[in-house]
Amino acid sequence: MTFPAFTEKHYPPRYWARRWGISDSTVVRWFRDEMGVLRLNSESRNGKRSRVELRIPASVAERVYRQRTGKVAA
Repeated sequence: MTFPAFTEKHYPPRYWARRWGISDSTVVRWFRDEMGVLRLNSESRNGKRSRVELRIPASVAERVYRQRTGKVAA
């Protein structure tokens, strides 16, 4: 059974990095341009660049992990 994206729980990259034993930056690279990943922008302050935070739904995480590793997500 599949659920609409808005009802699915979304997790930060750190959650998946810890779960899979890889670095946060690797997870960000893997998911940066994936469809279905939420991108939360925060406003820039004092001329500094703005920050983008990712929130990754479990269904997208499973699909990308399987593509990247050839394994079923743990």
